[in-house]
Amino acid sequence: MIFNEQNISPFSACGTKPFQPASEISHISEAKIDFVYPPVPFPTNALYKQWGEANIRNMVHHHHLLLRKSTIGDLFPSDDVAFIFATEKTADFFVEALGGDRVYTPVHGHPALRKRHLPFTIDEQGRKIWLMMYKKTINDLQMPAQHIEEFWNWIEPLSMRMINRRTTMMPIERYPYASIWGKE
Repeated sequence: MIFNEQNISPFSACGTKPFQPASEISHISEAKIDFVYPPVPFPTNALYKQWGEANIRNMVHHHHLLLRKSTIGDLFPSDDVAFIFATEKTADFFVEALGGDRVYTPVHGHPALRKRHLPFTIDEQGRKIWLMMYKKTINDLQMPAQHIEEFWNWIEPLSMRMINRRTTMMPIERYPYASIWGKE
């Protein structure tokens, strides 16, 4: 069944209208949705051109090492060879997404982040940890300052696409560049 926008309401609207039990005439409760993912503004290839593939791969590796030691470290294989393989796969995605050669999609297809991460529990807190470890990585590796905002504005909404287990019906917390990096 196809619904138009007038037939769908936010799940949080439950209980805001009188409950209608069964009666002589059948009726349909409107469709509900719990979350609409925001658009993801892909950055230009300027970071890739300035920083290069090796630094982007190093960034992903550094980030994954931090995550491996965090409370969401179980997202990664404990075996070092498997960990390196998973990290390289993610690095391939970042290289291609940031403007490098097509090294991810010809091998792995569309990123489909939520689907690919479905075997692992990624909730709102896991997403926050993932994102904050990117902030630490950016600082640790001294990403060129002129590209941080554009990069952050890409990975912040992108990170929402990995959430596959909701723990609350509250809107997913956003971390705008200005609130994280102290810029107004």
